[in-house]
Amino acid sequence: MTDNITRINAHPREIKTAVALHWQDYPGSFKGLDLQTAELDCGDYDLGDGVRIERKSATDFTLAIMDKRFFGEVGKLKSSCDQAVYIVEGDIYAGRFHTDPVIVREAIAWMTVMQGVPLVPSPSEAFTAELLFAMATQVQHGWGNPVAMRNGKPFDPVNGQTYLVEGLPGVNAAMARVLLEQFGSAAGVFAAPVEMLARVSGISVQAATRMRKVLDAQWAGGSRR
Repeated sequence: MTDNITRINAHPREIKTAVALHWQDYPGSFKGLDLQTAELDCGDYDLGDGVRIERKSATDFTLAIMDKRFFGEVGKLKSSCDQAVYIVEGDIYAGRFHTDPVIVREAIAWMTVMQGVPLVPSPSEAFTAELLFAMATQVQHGWGNPVAMRNGKPFDPVNGQTYLVEGLPGVNAAMARVLLEQFGSAAGVFAAPVEMLARVSGISVQAATRMRKVLDAQWAGGSRR
């Protein structure tokens, strides 16, 4: 895997942060890293294959919740990619001026459970840099130690169809149910063209295109792509 190039597209505001400096200071730990700047419409890092990262300090995260801009940010991030992830550095639950712990907890619950956007805590910028590189490497090249994924396959028709559709890129359990309601069956979802998939609420043309790319791809003898 060390011969692979792992590209991370970062918003220009991130280039002089401690995250980027950590990559520069320890190049031997990030072999193959190709850091590029990109004017992302939202988020801080694009890791490829529709994965977009928003990075915030714990203080910025809680303040965004209290002044309500957080909810719009999450919505815009979700609409721009298949998989949105929040990385928050520091103690999210530490007491801060003008924050309400109940509102913070409810916002985190809404983001993770209702919106399907994971929140990944990080103790420092250096840890974030290492985590981003690991994420980008797995997104672009897979994991060097394959493990059995999605164990406990359901056999009943209802849960079985949800399980199948949820395997598409960018589709969580809630979106799988929406797609099944729209097309009537897993077979209907798999047969739908891009333009019909993109008519479903919450699925962009880009996301629909990625879904069809996976469904229509020829099996390449076990390689990832």
